[in-house]
Amino acid sequence: MITSLADDELLRRIQMDDQQAFSVVVYRYNVRLYRIVYGRVRMEDDAKDIVQEIFISLWNNRHQIQFGAALYPYLSKSAFYAVIDWQLLHKKNISRHHLLLEKDEPSVFPVENHVIANELRQELMKEVEKMPDTTKTVFRMSRIEQKSVKEIAITLQLSEQTVKNNISIALKQLRKRMVSNKLSLLLFFILIKGIL
Repeated sequence: MITSLADDELLRRIQMDDQQAFSVVVYRYNVRLYRIVYGRVRMEDDAKDIVQEIFISLWNNRHQIQFGAALYPYLSKSAFYAVIDWQLLHKKNISRHHLLLEKDEPSVFPVENHVIANELRQELMKEVEKMPDTTKTVFRMSRIEQKSVKEIAITLQLSEQTVKNNISIALKQLRKRMVSNKLSLLLFFILIKGIL
């Protein structure tokens, strides 16, 4: 039975694109990694996102990974570095937020704020339109219609994990595109969390 296979055999199968072996690894280590990450970030949603990113990275880099018989040391090290990245980004965003709050006068007029928000929204929706159909639909239901992961999973007849993966993929693509278009990450997060 595949669930009883050792880590090295699971990794060998994952490197041969075996998604079932990958699912076993996720099931085997998901809770342990979540505990490590949550213990550092103390934010449930962020901890879940970080763990998901660790597994996405494992899958995306499966052909390059080389280590001994146990996966856990590799995954826990990935968690350690992912938490550091999160902390750096978190501190940077907090610093930017404080800088914006400390300004005596707004750097743009309210009308300009509205125009900028509309331009960002249009840019965001253009990028969403380029996504695969499932990712696009899941993203819209999550961020525009404000549906929960469970509601989306039921409506689209997908697993909750698939819904979470699609949201994560969509946000990652949007983040990359927004940064490459030289749009502020802070404005991007405001748009994703508040304006839509």
